[in-house]
Amino acid sequence: MPSVLTASLVVSATDAFVAYSDERRTTGPNGEPRIARILHTRDSGTSWRELPWVRSLLSRIRHPGYPTWPPEAVTRLELRTAKLVITHRDEWVPYEPGGESLWESTFDGSEWQAVRVRVLDYDGRDSAVPIGRVEPQLPAGFMPPVPR
Repeated sequence: MPSVLTASLVVSATDAFVAYSDERRTTGPNGEPRIARILHTRDSGTSWRELPWVRSLLSRIRHPGYPTWPPEAVTRLELRTAKLVITHRDEWVPYEPGGESLWESTFDGSEWQAVRVRVLDYDGRDSAVPIGRVEPQLPAGFMPPVPR
């Protein structure tokens, strides 16, 4: 499976984020077949850097349930108080109390803080279909990153 663009966020005429879901070379610790990648540019896409998936210690012990980390896919990117916030789902985690969940994680520039939003409701507002490809929402003149 090639890289799939799952979310994009334009912050300014030069600053943007994009999220991809890539197939793992080897499966993750719980058998996850995919891993999310978030790339950031500050020069209209001339260069992109990948954000690290370092999770804070407080985030690891504070909340019930544990998200698959790093996420398999990011479904939403937004900026709140100058920090990047992502939305991601646990599709299946065998030891998570309460079932599959929706998570928000905030990046402070060096590490992530994950917070459980709610349990997923497949009989109601949540789709059981995996996330799909989105079209990049980059301004004219931006150079999109080259997927690996």
